[in-house]
Amino acid sequence: MNALTQSASYLASARKVQAHFVENSGLWLMFAGLAIMFLPTLWDLFVVNGLWMDDEHAHGPIILSISLWLLWKRWQETPDLASFKPSPVLTWACFFIAACLYIPGRALDIIYFETGAFVFALAGIVLMAGGKGLLNKLKFPLLFMLFMIPLPNSLVGPLTSAMKLAVSAVTVKVLIWAGFQVGRSGVVIYLEQYQLLVADACAGMRTLFMLEALGILYLNLVHHQSMLRNVVLPILIIPISFTANVIRVIALALITYYWGLSAGEGFMHGFAGMVLFLAGLIMMLGADSMLRLISRRFYDK
Repeated sequence: MNALTQSASYLASARKVQAHFVENSGLWLMFAGLAIMFLPTLWDLFVVNGLWMDDEHAHGPIILSISLWLLWKRWQETPDLASFKPSPVLTWACFFIAACLYIPGRALDIIYFETGAFVFALAGIVLMAGGKGLLNKLKFPLLFMLFMIPLPNSLVGPLTSAMKLAVSAVTVKVLIWAGFQVGRSGVVIYLEQYQLLVADACAGMRTLFMLEALGILYLNLVHHQSMLRNVVLPILIIPISFTANVIRVIALALITYYWGLSAGEGFMHGFAGMVLFLAGLIMMLGADSMLRLISRRFYDK
């Protein structure tokens, strides 16, 4: 009897899924078309240029996965989907922008155009399904998806250079204060007999983007009522990311000083990256706790 009941339950679930696909066949065809269109882009990101496989852009697939999961979850949680009216004008506007980004992006190998087109195409499908009402319900996953777009080197390069110089300068000041014989020339730190180059990975741009994305995701999931926490925490992530990277460079400098270059450039280098991210995450949560206390005192007054 148990087996029969279970079989009947599976059959009922299968019929429900089949009915869902039949009722929304047009929508699922659009999703399938979107997936087929952007499979070459994903192949480029993972294999051809390998952007999503290097340290600087490794957050891209994580952001995409979280965004799609949130989109699906909130779409399913939206009540009375039938009451939402499609917005054809806005739909075709999004599709037009997506085409204007995708076609030249694909033809000229401009990967951030191609990736950005995916967001606009997905927004167009949402508008086709439920108009502005549904888009309003799903706006966060779509906006969050923007963090996965690889930024052009013309924008990231100058920022990275400035961050490297600042991280190097602060690291040297801290080490001098601690009593070490240390000097600096640009982004090269001289610690006793060792020369340490502050590379792009140590500049903190990847940490900044990832922590900023996590901070915004955290604020969206916990639904803070305090405007202070919602506004100030994303701003505080910038100095938090910078501080975490200074800690990483100091740690690597001390590892190199006490255990040699092989230790500083080997396993400990990657391990320092993990410690950096955890330190940034802990500082972010600590800043949020501090803002909670401040906002409570302000509210009590």
